[in-house]
Amino acid sequence: MLNIDTSHPLYRPLWVRLLIVGFCAAWAIIEFVNREFFWGTIVGGVAAYAAYELLLKFKPASDGGAATEGENPPAAETAPADKSDAG
Repeated sequence: MLNIDTSHPLYRPLWVRLLIVGFCAAWAIIEFVNREFFWGTIVGGVAAYAAYELLLKFKPASDGGAATEGENPPAAETAPADKSDAG
């Protein structure tokens, strides 16, 4: 069975996941247009599985507190440092 490790940093950007699914879907369409129904079905299945894993079921992995794309950093990191000296 195919297994896509979605925790890999390569899959974090949405455009990479869309590119993978789009490439597989386009390849399947090309195979069907060329009347290669067996290979069109195989690649179409790969495209459907990739769409499920990379688009529908995908959850970004946390990487030790670093903010991912589109997330707000925690409030403790954005608070200004207290620069007053008691001396």
